[in-house]
Amino acid sequence: MPASDARSERKLVSSMCNIKGRIYVIDLLEFTNGCFASISEDQNAKMGAITVSIRTGERATSSSLIPESKGSIFAGMIGEMLADKLRGIAVVSLYLREELDTDSMKTLINEVRKLSRKD
Repeated sequence: MPASDARSERKLVSSMCNIKGRIYVIDLLEFTNGCFASISEDQNAKMGAITVSIRTGERATSSSLIPESKGSIFAGMIGEMLADKLRGIAVVSLYLREELDTDSMKTLINEVRKLSRKD
């Protein structure tokens, strides 16, 4: 496969959003069988808790590789949504300074959903 075709199989998309005065950087690197997603509360993206999600059959499941007290359930939700949507594996890194409220979670989920390519 030519290099240009290989590059078209994956892509990196990014977004920065301000939610209630807190800045979040979202990076999503997609592959043909899944993605790597990074959500970081800071203008300079940071690695955080790591969750892996996989779609098997009709549902997606997740597991925390590097757990964190802030947002581990949220990382699993994002991972399972992406694994299901992309029909594969999703690795999610989540770095938060503080807990997320429900409205912030909804906004971030919608932003990640917009960034992912498949409907």
